[in-house]
Amino acid sequence: MTEHSSAARPGEEPRSRASGDRCVVVGFDSSPAAGRAARLALTLVPPPGGRIWFVHAAEPDRRMAEPLPDEEREAPARAIARAMGVLVAEARARGVAAEAWSREGPAAETILAAAREAGAEMIVVGTRGPGDASRLLLGSVSAHVVAGAKVPVVVVP
Repeated sequence: MTEHSSAARPGEEPRSRASGDRCVVVGFDSSPAAGRAARLALTLVPPPGGRIWFVHAAEPDRRMAEPLPDEEREAPARAIARAMGVLVAEARARGVAAEAWSREGPAAETILAAAREAGAEMIVVGTRGPGDASRLLLGSVSAHVVAGAKVPVVVVP
């Protein structure tokens, strides 16, 4: 997976923002709740000067009995990258700076790291990711993001 960002790197200070600018980090996966979270974020960030980071974290599937061919293993990541590309284009068409950021690792930790690096004022996540249908209230990722965040978190059902 690749990482794309124009903001601060780990260990650096986040980019300074002019007053009135808003930066929102959106946790994004292939779930309907993540799609709703992304759409909400597009309405929360005003142009000009606003920024949105659409963040995807890929955790290797350790349940596989045998390795998959590269094409099968990478297909979900390509689909998510395409979906984030559409969201980035939509944000930019509205006059909002946007980035798509993907990294391997635990989802909650990756989202929280992105929020720190971007200097985010808010994080928006869905309630459940793919495969988390058994969760009754919050998915484990959204619960961990809420617990670890230093900024407000909006959890979208």
